[in-house]
Amino acid sequence: MRNIKLSLLLILVFGLAGCGKKPSATGIYLSELFKDKTYKKFDTAVFNAAVQFELKQQRGKLFNQKVLKRFFEEKSKSDTAWFITLIKDHQIDSLESFFNQSYKHGIAPELFNAKKIDSLKQRFNQGKFDSLRQLYTLMARFQVLTANAYISYASKMQYGCIDPSKIYARYYIPVERPTDSSLFKMLSKQNWVDQLNAIQPKRAEYIFLQKALDTCSDIALRAKILLNMERYRWKIPADSGRFVRVNIPSFNLVVVDTGKVQLTMKVCVGEKREDDYAAKKEIYLKSKLVEDKPLNHETPIMFGKLNNIQLNPKWNIPHSIAQTEILAKSRANPYYLVSSGIRVYNKKGETVDPTEIDWDSVNPNNIPYNFKQDPGDGNALGKFKFNFPNKSSIYLHDTPNKSAFKKDNRAVSHGCIRVADPLTFAKVLIQSPRLFDEIRIETGLPPLDTLKMGRYERKLEHQQAVGRQTRWITIQNSWPLFIDYYTCVPDSNGVKVYNDVYDYDNMLLDSLKRYLVKSNQNSVKQ
Repeated sequence: MRNIKLSLLLILVFGLAGCGKKPSATGIYLSELFKDKTYKKFDTAVFNAAVQFELKQQRGKLFNQKVLKRFFEEKSKSDTAWFITLIKDHQIDSLESFFNQSYKHGIAPELFNAKKIDSLKQRFNQGKFDSLRQLYTLMARFQVLTANAYISYASKMQYGCIDPSKIYARYYIPVERPTDSSLFKMLSKQNWVDQLNAIQPKRAEYIFLQKALDTCSDIALRAKILLNMERYRWKIPADSGRFVRVNIPSFNLVVVDTGKVQLTMKVCVGEKREDDYAAKKEIYLKSKLVEDKPLNHETPIMFGKLNNIQLNPKWNIPHSIAQTEILAKSRANPYYLVSSGIRVYNKKGETVDPTEIDWDSVNPNNIPYNFKQDPGDGNALGKFKFNFPNKSSIYLHDTPNKSAFKKDNRAVSHGCIRVADPLTFAKVLIQSPRLFDEIRIETGLPPLDTLKMGRYERKLEHQQAVGRQTRWITIQNSWPLFIDYYTCVPDSNGVKVYNDVYDYDNMLLDSLKRYLVKSNQNSVKQ
């Protein structure tokens, strides 16, 4: 049926094209290549009609039908068929090499129809067609499949196979994805081979993992490597050699400046969501009862700019914590709030004596109070809060509970990130001896500059009289902050693997496996 439709279309176009035309540039080239004057009759209008027919036949199978259609419409204005350029310049051989070697990135060459393209090329080179009509059909398919493979391959190398924001509910790093405009720009490049060379992943971590993949025979480890290679392909903001990165699975923070690691530190991150979270959430959405609400304290994957440090912070207790924890503790101990330095405010913003409230009668689904914890040794945020603008109310902070840093699994918080050594972290961020002494004095530590001891002593007296006061320190040159998720990273001893604390690897694998070489389509084992 396909051939009948195409034959009718070509007959129609042949008729409209008419006779007496001068040979096209493509026709002249083909006649010289095959030593046959018949090919001087090559009609670009007929050929372009065959290309448009092939595009329709491939509908639903192409990476971006709209962009390819536009590209070939542009190419139809030329007297030279576009496939001639690929063959004359030997670009097609190099392009095939890229497609066939996609397995080195863990991506299946079958995605790019590499064998079909090679077969069509061989048929052309060997002259395995009996008429111009067969040539039109053969080369139309060759053009469409090659252009489609090119943008599909280029997109996967430059942007990754998966859009992380589509599979992770809490992925807030801005990630660039291919657009119609960017794909058309790729197609419009003069030399496709140069373009594919230019967009190969260049991050050092990616190249390290790629080399490790080449020598790795362990199936589970190969899967880990492949998943994290995909993460390194995602086009997120550049780090510029100066940044702070928190890697959730490693429970670790690193500060890098001028491309060199300045500080590494243990952190605690958000606790993993409850088992059967999705099913429990469905129940909660129907009942709207707090007791049915499943817990999900997982730290979001985020990007921002650390721009200030809050010393001796107050803790504005989130409503969700008030519902699930504060109310229960207040019912168990009427003096819990007072002893913890937590103030209670009604909806008018007026302070309320917590000992005069009948907490047993308070409905957890509609608590009419707000809670704030004063600065002090018992404050849940400790003495430091490191802020960056975001919509999730996430920040880094100190903690009075240092024992959690001794645990192997440090996914223990309500979502914010606890840092093991906030004083040193603050020192590295501000890079100012003067401001660092100010920080020490405000947090009850003697200054390094002995000339400031008098001020320190006066501050201590003041704090003893009225308590610690909250103060803000601006970070003059804000730090890019990445809160990311890598379960497999380069290490001086090889590849370092971390537990998939939020089960994000299997979520990614479910979406990625259709792109992978078949031998790599295995579940990730911890």
